[in-house]
Amino acid sequence: MTPLTRKVESMRLVLKVFAVVELVLLIVHPGAQAFSRDQFPRDFVFGASTSAYQVEGAANEDGRKPSIWDTFSHAGNANLYAGDGDVACDHYHKYKEDVKLMANMGLEAYRFSISWSRLIPDGRGQVNPKGLHFTTNLLMN
Repeated sequence: MTPLTRKVESMRLVLKVFAVVELVLLIVHPGAQAFSRDQFPRDFVFGASTSAYQVEGAANEDGRKPSIWDTFSHAGNANLYAGDGDVACDHYHKYKEDVKLMANMGLEAYRFSISWSRLIPDGRGQVNPKGLHFTTNLLMN
C-alpha cells in the first residue's frame, strides 16, 4: 500500500466515523424533530438545486465534450478523493423521474446549472442540438 493510498483510506475512515457520529446525534438530539411547513413564513419557497456536473452523468453521450471538471477528475490522484461525473445520478436519462419526484415532494422551485460542454461543446460556435433538446425538455417538465 502506497503512502497516498494509506492517506486516502485514513481519510475515508475518518469520514465514515464522522457520518456515524452525526447520524447518532441527529437521532438522539431533541431538536432533530421533523419540521413542518407551518413553521416557516407563508412566502417561504421550498426548492432544490443541482449542479449539472454532479447529477447529469452521460459524460460521453450526444456530443458532450469534456469540461474542466472532467479533465481534473480524470487526472492523476484527483479521482481517489471525489470520483468523477461520468455517470453521477444519471439525471440526463432520468430527468423526467427527477422532476416528478420534486413535484411529489411539493417543491416550488428548482435551480440547476447548465452543462456548457454539452450545450456548446467547443466552447464557442455551434450549439449542440441534442444538448439544447435536453435543456429544453428539462425546462418544459
